[in-house]
Amino acid sequence: MNLIDYFDAGVIGHAGATCFQDHASRTSAITYSEADDLINKNARGLQALKLQPGFHGAVLSGNNAGAFIALLSILRADGVWLPVNARNSLESNIEFLRDMECDVLFYQASFQEQINRIKESLPRISHYIVLEDDAREDMTMSALGEGWLGTKLPNDYDPDKLALIMGTGGTTGRSKGVMLTHRNVTMTLANHMSIMAIKERMTVLAAAPITHTAGLVSMPFMCRGGRVILMDGINPQDLLRTIEVERVGFIFLPPTVIYMLLAQPNVRDFDFSSLRYMMYGAAPMSPDKLAEAIEVFGPVMIQIYGQAEVPGAISALTVDEHFIDGKIAPRDRLLSAGRRFPFVRAEIMDENGNILSGARQTGEIVAQGDIVTPGYYKNPEATAEVRKNGWHCTGDIGYFDEDGFLYIVDRKKDMIVTGGFNVFSSEVEAAIMAHPAVKDCAVIGVPDEKWGEAVKAVIELRQGHSVDVSDLIQLVKERLGSVKAPKTIDIVEELPRSAVGKVLKKEVRKKYWGSHERLVS
Repeated sequence: MNLIDYFDAGVIGHAGATCFQDHASRTSAITYSEADDLINKNARGLQALKLQPGFHGAVLSGNNAGAFIALLSILRADGVWLPVNARNSLESNIEFLRDMECDVLFYQASFQEQINRIKESLPRISHYIVLEDDAREDMTMSALGEGWLGTKLPNDYDPDKLALIMGTGGTTGRSKGVMLTHRNVTMTLANHMSIMAIKERMTVLAAAPITHTAGLVSMPFMCRGGRVILMDGINPQDLLRTIEVERVGFIFLPPTVIYMLLAQPNVRDFDFSSLRYMMYGAAPMSPDKLAEAIEVFGPVMIQIYGQAEVPGAISALTVDEHFIDGKIAPRDRLLSAGRRFPFVRAEIMDENGNILSGARQTGEIVAQGDIVTPGYYKNPEATAEVRKNGWHCTGDIGYFDEDGFLYIVDRKKDMIVTGGFNVFSSEVEAAIMAHPAVKDCAVIGVPDEKWGEAVKAVIELRQGHSVDVSDLIQLVKERLGSVKAPKTIDIVEELPRSAVGKVLKKEVRKKYWGSHERLVS
């Protein structure tokens, strides 16, 4: 399959059903038939611009129907989509578009000032297309498709052609471009469909940026004619209200956003009976907050674990696996990343490249299969660094238990070595997050003359709450022992986060490492 085949299945079976709907203007809706017509006309317009098969196209926009249609138009025209997150800094987006050799850029009119800067910096981009019908110097998307037939372009089936190049995020240095073929991404979606029963039309709320997981995970629901509501930016109250009013059945959210929802004083006043799946991933989730989420939203939580190089489909904790004997599973289970997806090979490898077959043997999580990226765009050296004995090395440390559940101890670079002992920050974070006053936290190692590194927690509190840091340290000591307990805790108004909501530990560390030669990252 090709990625756009998921959309095509919706066109074939549900032509008159609503496909895209902008949250900001709920009266406007685009049916599958109408979207298909626009996409096909746009694709013919792109080909008329003399763009060669395999051209690179991007969309600089918030979440809206026009942006989704633009990215599907790129794929229909045999192009490669470059997902650009509008919430990233302009400098990082310019760097990504330059390194990934962008040829054509669709954009939302509100980003005109950024587009002017991009034009100055990136002469390679030959075409700029405005999503709206605003009168300006660049071509509009409606003008791009004007006069062309709405029939599909002939496209040779080749699952090993590139579908997209995903940026690694750039939080630990210059962003690398993860090449993903149609085979890679359709295998990801097949894995997701294997753990969800998508038997009828469902409403999907795309609240997280569609340039990442929220966009891709919408595609399987299109097979059944699902309605995708595009929400640009997350307002907790608005999001909760939308789930209730629009009868949302599926949503993907990073844990930080779920914490925001749980922190709303009236969160239990909304009707979540329509929800079938609330998928979470992209960062570890506190087991205590997860149990609270199940109590609030119902038996709908589903975790995915992966990374851009193995896109979101190494393992999953299904809805049912959040329970044991009809009750919410204990913390030990909720700490798990679930079991392997069916269409991927995942193992634990030691430092010498040997696969560890026994249960609870800790090592690096590695993966094989059709889901694994062929490598980083024009960066064979970086590709070679993550390959060992035919396996992709994730950089994540973990183990499988006797029942096949995967536990992620931490990323290699997040390991704190204090007094000769290894402390994994995610374990300490999970203990701290058990406190009801804590909204989010980051545990890092900081320089210490006695211990080499000392464990420090930087926490963000729920609105209106306070906490005695000595009580919090004692809580961790009781759960994990004194070695793993933070020596100090700082309370901040807000932790630094990436455009997709991940806490940026590198930014947190900067304050404490200063001019030290070795910055833990």
